[in-house]
Amino acid sequence: MLKGILKFLFDSRFYIALYISVVSHITLIIYSFNHSDSPYQKTLCGPPWIYEREEEKELSFQMSFGNSMSETGSAENSGDPGEGEEGEEGDGNGFSKGKYKGSQWEELVKDLEGTSSLRKQFKNDYDQINENSGVADSYIKRNRDYEDIIVKDVLPTVKGIRDPFKVDIETAEDNLFVHKERNRIIEEFRKGEESSPPITMRVSKEGEAEPKSPLSMSKEDRTRYLDKTLKQKKEKQLDEFISRYMGYDPDKGDLSQFVRDLYYENLQRLAYPFSGDPSYFAIDYFQENLNKEDFLRQMMAALSQNLGTNTGTEILFTIENIYEIQGRALEQYFQAKEYLKLATPEQKQTLRYETLRRVETKYKTLLQDKKLFTNKDVEEAYSKKRIDILETLISKTPKGYRLKDGYFEKGRVLWESGVLRKDSKLQSEAIKTWNRIPGLPSNGDFLNERAYENIELLLRDLGNVTDADRISAHTKDQIEYILRTRLSESMMKKKEREDKLLWPKLKKQQEGFRN
Repeated sequence: MLKGILKFLFDSRFYIALYISVVSHITLIIYSFNHSDSPYQKTLCGPPWIYEREEEKELSFQMSFGNSMSETGSAENSGDPGEGEEGEEGDGNGFSKGKYKGSQWEELVKDLEGTSSLRKQFKNDYDQINENSGVADSYIKRNRDYEDIIVKDVLPTVKGIRDPFKVDIETAEDNLFVHKERNRIIEEFRKGEESSPPITMRVSKEGEAEPKSPLSMSKEDRTRYLDKTLKQKKEKQLDEFISRYMGYDPDKGDLSQFVRDLYYENLQRLAYPFSGDPSYFAIDYFQENLNKEDFLRQMMAALSQNLGTNTGTEILFTIENIYEIQGRALEQYFQAKEYLKLATPEQKQTLRYETLRRVETKYKTLLQDKKLFTNKDVEEAYSKKRIDILETLISKTPKGYRLKDGYFEKGRVLWESGVLRKDSKLQSEAIKTWNRIPGLPSNGDFLNERAYENIELLLRDLGNVTDADRISAHTKDQIEYILRTRLSESMMKKKEREDKLLWPKLKKQQEGFRN
């Protein structure tokens, strides 16, 4: 019998060896991808930026979440419970914090530990509420992510504020890797267990990449999609959007306008004052800036691949808007510093004041390093960066796509900086910038057309003067009013939509503040 078994094994040796070889190779491949440290590609001895990268053509593929799309790109929402109820973080049981000691994540782990029982230690009372504020109770009592305001980054633009914008583009993919790794650690801590990074692959092929199909999605379909997803957490909205739609042609079709709609209609929200205590508004401003970090990191990485396309131009407009809003968030930061000094013992025991205290401590050294000590410093640094972004847009937008809006926004930044700094040279530069608009190609929307025409009429009545010193104070006030109210109609529509879908039973209408 033994001889028979041996003879069978000998006669079948080729097939046995082939079987072992196939199983071994499959096992090795699965092991390699499951233990990748990079969300972009497999790495062997370190993060991807230490390796030279060859030029590669990317073959796009999409993962679908929820129900499948129709041919127009519209999708049914699978249903989301909204932004969730207030809750506490996990205590970190099963989380190996020791492996992060001495690394760049050590401080993050400390913050996670320090916020794990935040809601037990501090009160979440609602006092000094203005009953006549006109703000719905559903907004006042909404969930606020105090822990995330502390451990994540509500001021993500500060670190690179002094760098040229081209550096931001060059480092975008590395910054996104760090951002995702941080989020993975936060998720591990709160679950109280280690998790493996997901399998992700960058697929490349020789020769020309397959052409991307244009997205065909009407304004009505985009609105239905955005309405259905509005209540979802902003990170989820963005992840789903990127996985479903960013694989479409960035120049042809409706992708560029969809990127614009996603940001301005869903991810950019309004904040409302409803109390004489300014800490409420500061918290809400930071709350709405939380997910601007996620949008900034993901869309900057997308921009590095789509610069010079219509979609890249729309991304640049949203990035510039984020920097404008981040400048206002820093104003809230400096104001919070002042009223934290005057806080009563009772106020110091509230979640709001403790959160603001920790945010103030978190950014203190970084702001000193960046020489941002006052609102004046912030205005100068952020205006310079916004001009850099808009000049990138002007130089890279294809075939003059939305070029008129690019020049209008550049002029607006110059004019508003001139007002704040009392510098007429900046205002003169703004007028010269606006004067270039009539000669520009009309490709794509010109969203600021009405405001521009009103300013143009004022300047024409003065003989097309370009020297701001020759313009009367009354005319300057009129220009400032046009710039300040140019979005009033769209902001009112935005407020009505958010009141209806997010904050129902509003007591009475009140103008919101963009953040």
